[in-house]
Amino acid sequence: TFLVGNLEIRERRLFNLDVPESRRCFVKVRAYRSERFLPSEQIQGVVISVINLEPRTGFLSNPRAWGRFDSVITGPNGACVPAFCDDQSPDAYSAYVLASLAGEELQAVESSPKFNPNAIGVPQPYLNKLNYRRTDHEDPRVKKTAFQISMAKPRPNSAEESNGPIYAFENLRACEEAPPSAA
Repeated sequence: TFLVGNLEIRERRLFNLDVPESRRCFVKVRAYRSERFLPSEQIQGVVISVINLEPRTGFLSNPRAWGRFDSVITGPNGACVPAFCDDQSPDAYSAYVLASLAGEELQAVESSPKFNPNAIGVPQPYLNKLNYRRTDHEDPRVKKTAFQISMAKPRPNSAEESNGPIYAFENLRACEEAPPSAA
């Protein structure tokens, strides 16, 4: 899957209600003024868009395509964007995450040639499960303004997965209140 050109989302769409609540999550996203990622440098008013892809081949659902999208504007503590996820197969769903401020696309944290879990904000081994890849991961000519992750729903009894960036649908409050020190 690849994107050509710019994508501008101009309207909200209802998401597919035949997806059970157990496969709905929130993704916590923060935007920062610099690569120091200091809590005091978080930016409000950034439009965070998540484009969910339908499940991968072999997963019991629709054919692979864009499944849904949603956008949320960051507040003082980032944004929690709804998305589909799965706890049985971590790579069943994936999503592209994009951010823009006043019409300008913001750059995502790099995933290649160096991979920094601290900059991405997710500790190992959960980061491996998310399979974080900036859009230029395999081709440096591609824009650096989005990243793709596997939507691995956190396991309830897993301490390393309980601090985000993906939260179960019923844990919206935990997502909204997560401090910058959380994943």
